[in-house]
Amino acid sequence: MSENTAHQMIITMLAEGNPVWFVAAMVKMSSHDVYLVGRDAGYPDKVKLRRAVWARQQSDRIAA
Repeated sequence: MSENTAHQMIITMLAEGNPVWFVAAMVKMSSHDVYLVGRDAGYPDKVKLRRAVWARQQSDRIAA
């Protein structure tokens, strides 16, 4: 799994409401690293996280 894919998975899982410790276990990273990825995307504000996920989906559709 590439780093970008892992970051998107982390952001998506956090946006869905999963706790940081759960996401960290799922992607086999430390909780601190997951928190930093999430924070860059707006965590703990779930609205910002959802917007980041939506923006990524839109850019993927345009590229396809």
